[in-house]
Amino acid sequence: MEYQALYRKYRPSKFSDVVDQESTLKIITNSIKENKISHAYLFSGPRGTGKTTIAKLLAKTVNCLDIQKDFSTCGKCENCLDIENNSSDIIEIDAASNNGVDEIRELKSKINLVPNKLKYKVYIIDEVHMLSISAFNALLKTLEEPPSHVIFILATTEFYKVPTTIVSRCQCLNFTRIKTENIEKRLKEISKLEKIKIQDEAIHEIAVYSEGGMRDALGMLDKLASYSLKEITKEDFLSINGLISKSDIDKFIDEILNYKMTDVINTLNEFDNLGYDFSKLIEKIMQELRDLLVDCYINQTNKYKPTDLYNLIICLNESYNLLKEAANRKIILEVELLTFMNRDKNETEIKIENQENIHLSNSKKMAEKVLEQVKPIEKKGIDQVKSMEQTVEKSVEKTFESSETAISQEIPEAKDTKNDLETQKDVGNEHKIPLIKYQLNEKIKRKRIDNTFALASKMLKNMAIDKWQNLVDYINNQETGEIAGLLKDCEIGVVSNTNIIFVTKYDSVINKLYENFNKSLELITKIFEKEYKIVLLTDVEFKEEVQNYKEHMNDKEYYNYQEEEEPMIKILESEVENKSKVCYSSLVAKAIDTFGEDYVEIE
Repeated sequence: MEYQALYRKYRPSKFSDVVDQESTLKIITNSIKENKISHAYLFSGPRGTGKTTIAKLLAKTVNCLDIQKDFSTCGKCENCLDIENNSSDIIEIDAASNNGVDEIRELKSKINLVPNKLKYKVYIIDEVHMLSISAFNALLKTLEEPPSHVIFILATTEFYKVPTTIVSRCQCLNFTRIKTENIEKRLKEISKLEKIKIQDEAIHEIAVYSEGGMRDALGMLDKLASYSLKEITKEDFLSINGLISKSDIDKFIDEILNYKMTDVINTLNEFDNLGYDFSKLIEKIMQELRDLLVDCYINQTNKYKPTDLYNLIICLNESYNLLKEAANRKIILEVELLTFMNRDKNETEIKIENQENIHLSNSKKMAEKVLEQVKPIEKKGIDQVKSMEQTVEKSVEKTFESSETAISQEIPEAKDTKNDLETQKDVGNEHKIPLIKYQLNEKIKRKRIDNTFALASKMLKNMAIDKWQNLVDYINNQETGEIAGLLKDCEIGVVSNTNIIFVTKYDSVINKLYENFNKSLELITKIFEKEYKIVLLTDVEFKEEVQNYKEHMNDKEYYNYQEEEEPMIKILESEVENKSKVCYSSLVAKAIDTFGEDYVEIE
């Protein structure tokens, strides 16, 4: 007897044998039960999910003279026997090879002829989306009002290519991919019937590889049965399909993300010698990277940085597109991975480390500078006011803590320092009093904007936006409410590993946040649980920067990282001369500043 392929041999012979198409089968069986069979059906869905099989079962069922309770055919009546012997009343048309208007006209010329033996003449048109426009137009009228003895069943894997004029004349039924576990179950049943020895791991790999198509899974089982006459293993499956195991993929990913360039080259050479398909290799690696990225976010694993996984996925996706037209696929993949590892190592990690070192160095210099500026001006009048201070101290000691010099990462607390210095007075002496003000360093601001765009990441921005929602927790807080209220008017524009550009409609918000720069940085650090360098832009400025980025985004030399040698906020000193003042201690000065000079009595 001639050998029959497994997918043909085990094609379902009744509706109950069809897997994972319950909703479609319910519609069909109920229409048969209620005798409400449509004149035209359109079956759509992925390959190997049962479209043609159910079309043939439907053709057989509507013509059976003795339908069973489970809507299966009897297989004994003259109609069933005629269908099994390739009845002339069941016409199957392959639209891929018969897609012209002439074939449809020929179909129309015979459609009015009554069936030879059966009750219904059934036309099954497979891959109907392959018909030409003229052929579809020729079919329209016939499809809308066919003779009562005719049923059309159209099948397609690309539903969107079928004209809406055809779709509207059919009852559309959607077929879904078959679940992996159901494919595994069916493969085990058939393997047992065919006496094929196969490992469960190999069955699982076949089920995953088939992507929800039962025909593909049975075809692969057939292929493996011919390859291995003993027991079929997972290695057999990987070998004949040019695939690699999960452990090999994990090892390869680890080599890439740890910048082991020599090992990556050697591994690619091994894959090439074994004849692996690099396109399929990239697909498997991207799937594994996706699983690792999900694991990072859901299970909070720290094996790899999420940004590294994301950037590698983007790199591999670009490589996949390049492979389609590559003369040598291996070289393209090698170059892309080497470029990724070199850029990721040298331009991201090293530059971020340099930024942090520069940031710490600048902060230290600023702290030293501010400490010099806020040293006590003179000790001369302190003894004269000690007795006065003791009286006031009792009334305000619960309200104020001992004063400290305000020092931030990039700027001292300019406002409080200014108030302290302005209220300090010297008894009977004229001298110069320094006033501290801030000034925006436009040069550093420009660098910071360019640095942010150079290393910007959409994923980092989305993560930052999620954490920015926590700002509301600080609005009603007495200590942070003022700054939080200002930040509430800001939106996140661009985010890199170390920088954030904030955007607001109001210049006044920007000015106020720069005046209280250290408090703003402190609150932003609390929200993101990480230190960032920030830039504040109006929406007009931001639109200009975005437009500029779009114009130069393909110019790799335009947005280069530049070190910030100076702080973005500069400290300026001015002097007020010849002012005869009384020198108060900082505690007394704070009392006056808080309660007003009229309410503080110094004895």
